[in-house]
Amino acid sequence: MNISRIVLALLLIVGAGGMVATGTGAFFSDTETSTGNVFTAGAIDLEIDNDSYYNGNRCVEVTAGVWQWQGPSEFPEPNTPCTTSFGPSNLDNLVFFDFDDLKPDDEGEDTISIHVQNDAWACMDLTLTSNNDNSSNEPELGDGDAQDVVENAWDGELAQTLEFFWWADDGDNVYEEGEQALTKSGGVQSLYDLATSTGSFQIVLADATDNAWGLPNGTSIPADETVYIAKGWCMGDMTLDPLAQDDLTTDGPQLPNRVGTGFTCDGSQLDNKTQTDGVEVSMTFYAEQARNNGRFLCNPPEQQDEFGTLTVNKALLVSSGGIEVNDFTLHIVGPGGEQIVTDEVPVANLPVGSYTVYEVITGNVGGNTFTTTFSGACTGSGNTSDPFNLTANANITCNILNNQVGDGIGD
Repeated sequence: MNISRIVLALLLIVGAGGMVATGTGAFFSDTETSTGNVFTAGAIDLEIDNDSYYNGNRCVEVTAGVWQWQGPSEFPEPNTPCTTSFGPSNLDNLVFFDFDDLKPDDEGEDTISIHVQNDAWACMDLTLTSNNDNSSNEPELGDGDAQDVVENAWDGELAQTLEFFWWADDGDNVYEEGEQALTKSGGVQSLYDLATSTGSFQIVLADATDNAWGLPNGTSIPADETVYIAKGWCMGDMTLDPLAQDDLTTDGPQLPNRVGTGFTCDGSQLDNKTQTDGVEVSMTFYAEQARNNGRFLCNPPEQQDEFGTLTVNKALLVSSGGIEVNDFTLHIVGPGGEQIVTDEVPVANLPVGSYTVYEVITGNVGGNTFTTTFSGACTGSGNTSDPFNLTANANITCNILNNQVGDGIGD
């Protein structure tokens, strides 16, 4: 019996020793690792290109980086350099207009392609920066033009005789039936009227309330798609004559089966007053992300700063001596933040909006307590008034009355 116990004890000791010595054990486990987690900001990169026609001739890239006029018209002379067409770009050192020998009856058409790589809102502004009578030659003066004043950049007549029409094109450089007009009032306007009535001419390509291509309001320009707007111009009287819509997007006005750009130009009524005159314009395209930006407007309403005046009038109803209005600190809280004010001193130029008034006992009131009532422009009881509105140009007063508790004197 005793031997058996000893053997058993030895076995137990050996087993325990073996466990300590090896230190091994098996547990179910699993590990999963995700590497390379990154955040990368997206981008809004707006690119613009232009396809330009002048009197039916097209500005074409004949070899890499070399652009020339091509087409049936004698002017601009075919195979001569041109600068008004270009591929997708940021518009650095590029121009949509570069015509220095205009004559009555000259006309042109450009289709502008717009590309964004993320859904975007977009706007365009055209600004007339000068309309100058560069000199006064004999024909001009003979037709009643005033003598040129060198310092005057706005004494010319050319901008008044250049008529424009803008529309949402399908990419074929032709104004066709059903394509949305973008010019003010949907018609033809002179460059002068187009750009000087409001300082600039703006096209809402896409924002929260408009879309140049007739899509539902609030439809942005989609990522990685190309959209088009077009402009026609005429030195003279432009008449719209839209062609039938053929849903083609790669041809243009030079095709035999489609002559013209959807408008005609007649310069026969012009006189010599525009000779040597020159105009300059600037064109700006602007894009902004559409996602999380559903209220974007190309032409937001002017934000007019509106202010009002608020006075806090503090009164005490107490029987204990030594308690003064100055024992209370008066606060107003509103759109402009929080500030401490002085009793009966008007606080002017406060932004309009919702306000509250409250007070804090900061002086020695002898341990007395008070009931507080608000009146006038504000209401409520306790240490803080109910919210109230300050409107533009208003001059209002919030009254605070403190009534000492337990003094035996009624209100």
